[in-house]
Amino acid sequence: MNRPIIGITTLLLAVGLSVSPAVAGQCPALIAQIMAAAGNRFDGSAASARALAAQAKMLHDEAVSMKQAAKHAESVAKAQEAAKAIGLTLKMK
Repeated sequence: MNRPIIGITTLLLAVGLSVSPAVAGQCPALIAQIMAAAGNRFDGSAASARALAAQAKMLHDEAVSMKQAAKHAESVAKAQEAAKAIGLTLKMK
């Protein structure tokens, strides 16, 4: 009875550990895309995008220091929100 549960748990842990570094490396690239697209724009949406990108960077830095994949996912979500504010389609890895 316990064997299938242990097997499933091990599988989920392995998948989680293998996906985490990929998500971690994606955050800075997404933030850079947003900052480049917002560039020297002075409209409200660009300012909003820069603020959201700064929040995404903060979440990314926190995730790296604490080694938490969940924070990386939050950072990616915040980057996507920033991109949406300026109508940018992010190029994901």
